[in-house]
This record gives sequence, C-alpha cells and structure tokens, in this order.
Amino acid sequence: MRTRRLGSDKGSVLIEVVAFAVIGFGLVLTLGLQLMEQERKVLELQGIARNSMRAYLLQPTSSLAEHVFRFQDQSKLWTEERIDISVKCLPNTCNVANTVIWLELNALDVDAKSFGVSSG
Repeated sequence: MRTRRLGSDKGSVLIEVVAFAVIGFGLVLTLGLQLMEQERKVLELQGIARNSMRAYLLQPTSSLAEHVFRFQDQSKLWTEERIDISVKCLPNTCNVANTVIWLELNALDVDAKSFGVSSG
C-alpha cells in the first residue's frame, strides 16, 4: 500500500504551467489591444487626411486647414487632440491648375499623408 507524503511536489508543475499560461495570455491580450487601438488612431487620421483633401479639391474656396478641422470635429478619436498640418504644393502656388498638393497630418507620433491634383 502506498502512502502519501506531505512534502510531495507532485502536481505543482501543472499548477505553475497553468498560472504562467494565464499570465502570458493576459500580457499578449493586453499588447494586442494596445496595438489595435494604435492602428485605429492611424486609420482615423488617414481618413481625416483623405477626406480633407477630397473636400478641398471639390470645394477649393475653403482652405485645406478648414476642411481638416471640420473632419477632426466629426472624429471620435481626434476631437480633443492637436493635429499639426503641413501643406506643400508643386509648383509653389496651390491655386494653379494641375498643381500637386501634399497634405501631411501629425498628431501624437502618428502621421498621415494625402495628395491630390488641383484643377485650378
């Protein structure tokens, strides 16, 4: 007949493996959620840049910054944040026909770019 010793470590390895697996899964899940939130911010800022450029090309009477601010106000993620706007044109004047316009938005270490060709 076998007797059970009180100091036996049998079975504790399984408990340790399960505990480490739960902790590891929690860390991976947390990291994944943070990466998804960062990607969500990137996609939202890219959407603001594209929609602003499109609206400006369709209605060039308003400035490009006004279109960015309008789409920023409609955004759920970027309403309260400061967005830096940079506009470059080739050639140097933006209101000439067939000018390539580059729009760059920067906020919280997130960058978004969009370009368009003005009709004049």
